[in-house]
Amino acid sequence: MEEGKLKRADVRPVELIDTKNPEHGDFACNFAMMSAKAFGCAPRMIADPLAAKMAEDPIFSSVSVAGPGFINMSIDPGAIAGLIGDVLDSEGSSPMEAGHFGHTKAEDAKRINVEFVSVNPNGPITIGSGRGAAYGSALCNVLQAAGNDVHREYYINDGVNSEQMRLFAESVKAMADGNPLPEGGYKGDYVDEVAKQISHKGGEPVDWWQQQAQELMLAAQHSALTAFGVEFDTWFSEQSLHDSNQVEACINQMVEQAVADEDPVQHEWKAEAEAATGAYAESAIPPASKTAEFGLISQEQENTNSLWLRSTKFGDEKDRVLRRQDGRLTYIASDVAYHKDKFNRPVNADKLITVLGPDHHGYIGRLQAVVAALFRDGADTKENNEKALALAKERLEVQIFQLVRFMKDGKPSPMRKRDGNIYALIDLINEIGEQIKPDGSTAEKQEVGKDVARFFYLMRSHDTTFDFDLDLARSQSDENPVFYVQYAHARICSVIAKAAEAKITPAVNTALLTHPREKALMIKILDLPHETARCAEDYSVNRLATYAIELGRTYHHFYDVCRVIQPDEPELSQARLALCVAAKTALKGVFDILGISAPERMDRAPAEEKD
Repeated sequence: MEEGKLKRADVRPVELIDTKNPEHGDFACNFAMMSAKAFGCAPRMIADPLAAKMAEDPIFSSVSVAGPGFINMSIDPGAIAGLIGDVLDSEGSSPMEAGHFGHTKAEDAKRINVEFVSVNPNGPITIGSGRGAAYGSALCNVLQAAGNDVHREYYINDGVNSEQMRLFAESVKAMADGNPLPEGGYKGDYVDEVAKQISHKGGEPVDWWQQQAQELMLAAQHSALTAFGVEFDTWFSEQSLHDSNQVEACINQMVEQAVADEDPVQHEWKAEAEAATGAYAESAIPPASKTAEFGLISQEQENTNSLWLRSTKFGDEKDRVLRRQDGRLTYIASDVAYHKDKFNRPVNADKLITVLGPDHHGYIGRLQAVVAALFRDGADTKENNEKALALAKERLEVQIFQLVRFMKDGKPSPMRKRDGNIYALIDLINEIGEQIKPDGSTAEKQEVGKDVARFFYLMRSHDTTFDFDLDLARSQSDENPVFYVQYAHARICSVIAKAAEAKITPAVNTALLTHPREKALMIKILDLPHETARCAEDYSVNRLATYAIELGRTYHHFYDVCRVIQPDEPELSQARLALCVAAKTALKGVFDILGISAPERMDRAPAEEKD
């Protein structure tokens, strides 16, 4: 491979393998093995110089190459004493704040606007949207912990021209008046509840009902998201873009820049016709039978004044209608103005991240085309359009989360109520909380329900489907990963309290921490900032859920063989207590990022305490 031609995608992920054998070192690195093909050489040709360079770092007590190219490493406990001290110094702070050992300051720190959830205000936050809520909020925490300035945003689809919102208002009005629902109308307990809450005199127009219904539905959504531990810096109204004439201004600008026009014939087809005939002519307009093949409007619409965004110029699969032939604007018209607004606020965003559900794959090209249309500089040329698209892909990223399948008794469980109503996220939170804390207060039930639901949503990569095991989620044992990791934190709190009674204070002395399980715990604690940085690069928040489980497991293993409170060995007790405090700080830090609580005591312990 030519020097300088190696791409990130050519290098396969590095794995650190716990050797389980002190003679082989603490870890083995497979970088040379995994990347040899990309470099076009034998693994040892990579491993030998890399190991020699690593051996210069005082954090390693030894580095060697074994077999075909594994790099074995042993960590010097004394070299990480200062790092453990940094962990202790950050106790009580959050990794989203500078000063916490899990907080890093990226060299290319950005101002990032993350928009997520953003469901229409015509229904509750569903269990499907719950995955996007958990992922979006945890992603914001990860990006902030990695040193970025993050703005959390909810886009309210409340445009008065929305057919869905108008139908919702008509449905609420019909229920309030005791009339039959309109064709295709919304139904369910939540619609009836909204209708009951609206006080009216009769004769109010549908627009009035839409405003009243939206406000009540938004309040319900806000309450459910708050119970789920999700907060936003901005709830942005789509209608505000229309009220301030920003939508119309953007449309006029795009027409002036030849990004939008009223020509009903798709430009993609024009190019193909020109290639086939040598010139574009009226005679080349395809018959009606060809319109579907080329993604064109029908011949009956050829002479309408619909306004089209020529998004195919910017990589989209087809052009998009901005204004229908009856004058009504489409959602994409608001999208253009909304993205322009986000890029031109007093505190500009360097990057936009939009989190969308599994049925929105087609939106990726559309939204990138919208941003490209805003960024194009200069004439309507292929070169300028390609530059604009490249910039749009750099400045806007769309993350799609996949479906969740809920399982009960080992079988798929349809998550709908018996009466056919939508099963809302708040229902899931309350159901789990009621099962685990039947005697708790409403707040206590929702706290534990929130913790379990969030952690389960975040355990798997957002871009893969996964099974949500309801039986496991509602269990109170160490088989439940949430209780397993939270109990590690509670166990540490118990040890710290007993040490305080024995008047033992923590003191960093890693020279005394020579047991393999002590060393393994130190290494795992110190990996938090690196794991967070890796998540911030590829948005794989599930890695931190895995890290929390591994850290909890590592602490439990340490606790099982390394007694902390030993009056006859005060210095060792102090050193191990310091390690406990550091583990507690790391656990609390990863819990903060994931958005779950860190209980100091738990009613049920998976194992009997020793200290």
